[in-house]
Amino acid sequence: MTSTVHTTNTLDTARGMGFATDRGSLVEALITVGLAVPKRPAVSVLGGVLLCASEDHLTVSGTDHETMVSVRVPGTVQHPGTLVIDHAELTKLLGALVKGTRKRDADTLAVTVRTTDDGTPVVDLAGYTMPVTSYPTGDYPTIPDPAPTLAQVDRETFTEHMTRVRIAVGTDKTPMLTGVHLEITPGRVTMAGTDRFRLAIAPVAAVSIARTMPTASALVPARLVVPVVTRFTGDRVRIGLDNVTDPSLVSFTCSDITVTVRTLCGDFPAYQQLLPTTAAGTIQTNRATLLAATRRAAAVLDAKRDRQSRVAVTITPESLSVAPVMAEHADTVSTPGQPATVVGVTGTARLLFTPAYLIDALNSFTGDTVTLHTQTSPTRPVLLTDTPDGLTEDAAFRHLLMPRRLQEN
Repeated sequence: MTSTVHTTNTLDTARGMGFATDRGSLVEALITVGLAVPKRPAVSVLGGVLLCASEDHLTVSGTDHETMVSVRVPGTVQHPGTLVIDHAELTKLLGALVKGTRKRDADTLAVTVRTTDDGTPVVDLAGYTMPVTSYPTGDYPTIPDPAPTLAQVDRETFTEHMTRVRIAVGTDKTPMLTGVHLEITPGRVTMAGTDRFRLAIAPVAAVSIARTMPTASALVPARLVVPVVTRFTGDRVRIGLDNVTDPSLVSFTCSDITVTVRTLCGDFPAYQQLLPTTAAGTIQTNRATLLAATRRAAAVLDAKRDRQSRVAVTITPESLSVAPVMAEHADTVSTPGQPATVVGVTGTARLLFTPAYLIDALNSFTGDTVTLHTQTSPTRPVLLTDTPDGLTEDAAFRHLLMPRRLQEN
């Protein structure tokens, strides 16, 4: 792939380079690209950001080799050219030179980044001119063009669902479990994430899909993608893959921000086979009340320093309750119940969960109620949906949660 901003020259292209914009826009761009700048770079140049001034705008880019983030900043290009400037230093200078000024006033101030006659990069802000550390542009990694767009989705829905799926993504060193799986099909983009103990699936309707496009999929690192896409502000997100059948790069572009990531290796679990198609019981209840009860039970376990950390959800034909599972004096524990619409449970059922996982699952929903779809065995996965019909609705957000066994240590 070719680069839109990479150059192999160093001081020659830097001489005379200059652009002006407002401080607020530049600071926001640096915050966004900073998500891809290593905090402790293996080589100094990776601690920099690439500034490319061309035509009527500036492009600010950062990368750690695995993630490339670019932000287009409006402004006045005085002299076209490129610079690689230390990210942390430039960010701190933009704060230091307006220290004591109200943020809203400081953000409207004009800032200029330019090179002097001898090629020294400087920042002009609030009447000050300060030098800033730079690196040879030829040493900076190439920033690729965005991958060709395959689908466009509504930005608000996409970022909301990406965040919901992120909750279930693993944090261990198994690559396939640390990513968000994307599947692009006619009319839909489906995201999924799992850590073995829980699974979240979020379908998003596509505003547009590339013509004659077959089904495509890719696995992208959640820890790199999610923080960037949550900073999107445009109406639509364009999703692109460099290769439909075997992608190595995936791009997400929204308004002036583009993040391109390298795909993860490994086969994502065939999660569709894990989703139940029927339920032995359905329990619909108030989500906020259930969430509060689970948090209280978790707090009790923390106070008791219980290492097993389990909560029991007890279901009757008319209600459910959440209680901390105690190793000692369990028969003395009593908790209040809450009303529920229960179908398929005639006696009393008891499900054990890791409290943090149940809290995360409930937090991933946004409606007033939540429905638990249970199976015949209390150790089988429980599916959470917004409504009782969510089990059969292909477009519904779903969160699958694995209960814990009674004898677990």
